[in-house]
Amino acid sequence: MSSDVLPPLIFPSFEMKISHDGVATRIYDPVRRANVVLTPEEWVRQHCLHWLLSRGYPLGRCSIERAVDSAASQNAQRFDLLWRDEHLNPFLLVECKSASTPINDATLRQTAWYNLSLKAPYVLLTNGVTAFCGRAENDGSIHPLADIPDYSLSV
Repeated sequence: MSSDVLPPLIFPSFEMKISHDGVATRIYDPVRRANVVLTPEEWVRQHCLHWLLSRGYPLGRCSIERAVDSAASQNAQRFDLLWRDEHLNPFLLVECKSASTPINDATLRQTAWYNLSLKAPYVLLTNGVTAFCGRAENDGSIHPLADIPDYSLSV
């Protein structure tokens, strides 16, 4: 993917470290401490990640693209971003889609499904063009919030 065809997003810009290795365009991911292939979903994930960091979410409490169920096989479904609280319990589950993927009931159901195992009290679903944040209940329902929760709520 060429960085000149990436769509503008609702998240603020950040200092991107983009490189080309002759095969793919890559972007530096500070959580994985590596250059990763710059896909449309990665474009959204990195913008959302940097926005959350700017809002006080600590880098050291973030995981990226891990299996929803740690005991699951390699074909298990994977979450995009997960922040943990001071006790290392899930706090905010973030599901990122490419800008061309609509945020709708189906994508919200997928996020809620992932969260049935993780049990994060908050979820954020975004395609970079729009975003939905909600408080997750034990029954799997999600109630909309006007903004993301302050990370200080996890302390």
